[in-house]
Amino acid sequence: MKYLDIEALRLSRGDFDLRLSLSLDRGQTGVIVGPSGCGKTSLLRCIAGLEHPQEGRISVNGIDISNLAPEKRNLGFVFQDLALFDHLDGRGNLEFGLKLAGVDKARRRKVCETLAKTLRITPLLDRKPATMSGGEKQRLAFARALATKPGILLLDEPLSSLDAPLRKELRRYLRTMLQQESITALHVTHDVDEALDLGDRLFIMNKGRLVAEGSPSEILANPPDAWCVNFLSLGLLLPLDRQPSFKPQPIYNSTPYGKFSSPGKVSLPKDDNALENVFYFIPPRAIIDSSTQKFASVQADGERDFLAGKVESITERNGLCHIRLSLTRNAKENEAEKVLEPNAAAGISMSALVGEAPFIEFDTQARPNLVEGAPGYLKIAPEACALLPGLAPPTSAI
Repeated sequence: MKYLDIEALRLSRGDFDLRLSLSLDRGQTGVIVGPSGCGKTSLLRCIAGLEHPQEGRISVNGIDISNLAPEKRNLGFVFQDLALFDHLDGRGNLEFGLKLAGVDKARRRKVCETLAKTLRITPLLDRKPATMSGGEKQRLAFARALATKPGILLLDEPLSSLDAPLRKELRRYLRTMLQQESITALHVTHDVDEALDLGDRLFIMNKGRLVAEGSPSEILANPPDAWCVNFLSLGLLLPLDRQPSFKPQPIYNSTPYGKFSSPGKVSLPKDDNALENVFYFIPPRAIIDSSTQKFASVQADGERDFLAGKVESITERNGLCHIRLSLTRNAKENEAEKVLEPNAAAGISMSALVGEAPFIEFDTQARPNLVEGAPGYLKIAPEACALLPGLAPPTSAI
């Protein structure tokens, strides 16, 4: 039995239509990620009882809470604006929910002091929110949500207003806190790094629908379509010059940036008539470190299975040489002077936005014999690539 189970939920409001089902096991952290206006916050409000869906069932630990008032649902909620009580000190904020629940003063004091010690916020108990930093307020808001031991903790972009270093620090804190307290949580964000860092299970939303769900590793390895690749920045998307045919499948795929052998995965309908905007997806793992000869089985021939371009910049970063290669349309391998060899242990990033000039950035351990403006090419492993259906149109805000 799933601990949080949302079945066939439907919330319609004007032109907006939210329809989905999702579930979480006890102690899991689920992260909902998607563009603005896709329905992330509306879903949390339905779970909390602040919105009333027209259809569907919401249950926690086997108990249907769909028709319960918000205060009867035993849920903790951390809002984007935190909603701390400025006239109360840290202890007063922590005790507020317990006081509403009728817990006596001695028990409230013991619960709050134990929780404050566990979550390392004891110094905040005697201070007002106005004297706290942004990170301290966040910690207090998390602790207040946990004080009543909620069955589910709902988090609506609580880190979005913080600067990047503090956001990263609090992601680690939040992850540790949820694991330590064995809390089942559903966290909404538009930050992909935050989603990958926090989530045991990811739910990717667009236009009121779930378009992908699974563990972070599952989604990163098998994105369902080009929209997900584009939104999550998972790699390079190259449009095909002609749509692939499955009668039989072509021996290569032609794109404006080169010809590529049949990929290892084809996530397309088998009906030629259903194919629109098909893309050749090249993830970072498909870029070959040619110094290790990992591409020996690829059998690239002449003008196939390489990305050619111009070295746009060469910079030193943390002891490595960082290279940005802008891809060249309809390049020939013999037009490039040198195979660029990324360090297999270093990060590779790519542009994913269709319509923009594509590029690849990577690191090498030793500076290559190149100058800015020089040509070069990267070999790829087609077995690590995929053919994916095209981009969904952008959703409108609600």
